[in-house]
This record gives sequence, structure tokens and C-alpha cells, in this order.
Amino acid sequence: MGSNLTNDQAKVLRAFYALPVTKVVYDKSARTELWKRATAKNKITNLSLIETKSPALAHQITKSYENGNNIQSAVFSECSYAQTLANMLSLSTFVNCLERSFSFPSLANRIMSNNNLVPRYVYMNNSGTKLLIQAGGHDGIDCAYISLEDNVAYTIEFKEPSAKTSEPDLPKYKEDGKLLVTSAFLAKYPQFKEMLDDQEGLNFFNVMGNNIHDFRDESIDIAVSNNYLEKFADVICTEDVNGYLVMIPANQVSLWANLEGEIRPAGRNHYKVWTPKALNRFLKEKGAVFHLNKVTIATRFLEMRTERGGNGRISGYKINPLFFVHLKDCTVKESEITFDINKVQQLNPTIAGKIFFKELTYNSVKRYYIN
Repeated sequence: MGSNLTNDQAKVLRAFYALPVTKVVYDKSARTELWKRATAKNKITNLSLIETKSPALAHQITKSYENGNNIQSAVFSECSYAQTLANMLSLSTFVNCLERSFSFPSLANRIMSNNNLVPRYVYMNNSGTKLLIQAGGHDGIDCAYISLEDNVAYTIEFKEPSAKTSEPDLPKYKEDGKLLVTSAFLAKYPQFKEMLDDQEGLNFFNVMGNNIHDFRDESIDIAVSNNYLEKFADVICTEDVNGYLVMIPANQVSLWANLEGEIRPAGRNHYKVWTPKALNRFLKEKGAVFHLNKVTIATRFLEMRTERGGNGRISGYKINPLFFVHLKDCTVKESEITFDINKVQQLNPTIAGKIFFKELTYNSVKRYYIN
């Protein structure tokens, strides 16, 4: 057994690698094809077939159609990995916690509470003594396996072969555009301190449009490894180059993956503009005309913004990589666009550690951890 493992990690690894090697119910190529179909204008028509292989995935796709939102590709992986693990553990009973209430045993409630785990789906055996809980929730783990027979519980993260460990918003910079690091952020995300130290003095206005990857190897390793210490994950499940489900200790990712660090000046989340002086400066540089709160600018100075999911539909216009306005808040007339400056949105910077399991194989991991 590999060194520096907790008792729980050693136990769950032994149990996992004692099971028959199993291919993921939908491997990476199959998931990519399904995701493209799910986010296209033509809906998937054979959801019943998907439901037989992964009822959780079928439900997530159905939800995306009902609420009109594009489903994230990571959801396909989480559902596929959870179902595969459930199959390996012979957990044939499926419960959709998003559609019906479910009474969890006290051990499960304690695990969920301690790990910010919000249950979405449960896979269990017929007697209800073994449960795999697939979860959601901000800053929570992806999954927990609980055996009431043995009074044990293990926490699990699901990661694609190429993935981010986490990507929190950085503190909002001020009008000078310089990277801002607060004690509150470091208290919540201490794993990123060294990466932030590496980029002291970074100015987002100078680098907008370009993601930052210049970090020391040690800083990235700390960000990735300590991320799972903060989230209390025992192990990570991913898939190897042959499509088999693999399990590794969460604190030993660097043994099996190439690691990268990244700061994105324009992250996923957007908010009401917090640097209005900078916004005004950027608009004036593009020749914008102001009348009270209304701004009129030539269309040629803006870039179209499309919806996530690859369908190509226009959702708004970019003033620059950091600022945009929704299409619904614009009046487009010939070669000009007019909008209320108070409707402009600003993208928040983020920081992340990235992992790439490019040459991972089930047998190599099993040999390393199982003597």
C-alpha cells in the first residue's frame, strides 16, 4: 500500500481494487457526443435508453430542457462515474432526491452536514445498508459512500481526465485593476496563498483577454493537494486512458497527473460593475457617446457574446474581455448599439488548480497501492 495514506484511504482503496475492473458507463468520447446533442437545438429523443444506463444523467438532461439552461459537461461525468461506482458495488436501487423526499440514516446525515453535501441522487442495496450519495452544493464534495453494516463512510470527488480542482472567485479588485488578496479569502481558500504570492502586483486591466499560468510548481502542487484537504475528500475517481474507472488518494494527485495553475481575469461569474471609472474610460476610448445613463457606441467596437453550450446564439455584446451587456438590455439600430450603463456587467477573476490525467492506467494505480 502506498505511503502517507489515512486509514480510511487505505481501506477504501483496498475495497475498490478488490472489485472487478469496470469501464465507465459513458466514457469521455460518448459523453462529449451526448453533451453536444443535449445542448443542440434538437433535443435527445432516446432518453429512455440513457435512463437505463444512468437515470441521474437522464434526469439532469430533462431538467435542462425544462428550465431552458444548457447542462454543464461536468454533470455528464459526475453522473457517469457515480453510476459506474454504484454498479461495481451492486447498488441497484436508485432514488432521485430532487423529485422525492428520502429519509437518511443518522450516519449519512452527519456525513452530509459535515461536508456541505446536498444529496441529489442515492444508489443503494436492497436492504438500504449501503448507500452511495451523489451530491451538489457550494464548496461541498461530490459523493459519499456509506456502509451502515461496517459503520464507515468515505468521501469522494469525481474529476474528468482534464479538470479543475476548484475555481473560486477572487476578491474584486479596485479601480486600479490590481490583484487584491484579502484575509477573508485566504481564510476560506488557504491552498491558493502561494499561487497568489507568485502573482503579486498583477494588474487585470493590463492582462485582460489572457489567462495567467506563470506559477511555481510547488505553488500549484499545494493548491491542488490542499484543495481536497479543505473539502475533506478521501479519494478521487476518474477514468484512465482505456475508459476504466480509477480511484486515487485525493492528497496524491501530483503522483498521477500533470498540474497547472490558472488565474482568469474574466471568470464565469458576473456582477454589477464595481469599477465604474474604469468602465467609463474604456467606453470613451471606443468613442462612446453618453447621454445621462444611456450609452451609444458603434457596433464595430463591440464583440458579440454567445451563449454557453456551443449553440452559437448571441447573448450580448462585449465592451472588452471584462465588461459586457446582455442583448436584452441593448437597442440595436443600424450600425449603433444603445444601452443603459447601469445594465453593464463585470466578470469576476478566478483562480484554479488544473489536473491532467493524460497517461493514467488502472493497472499502474492498482499495482502502486495494492501489494
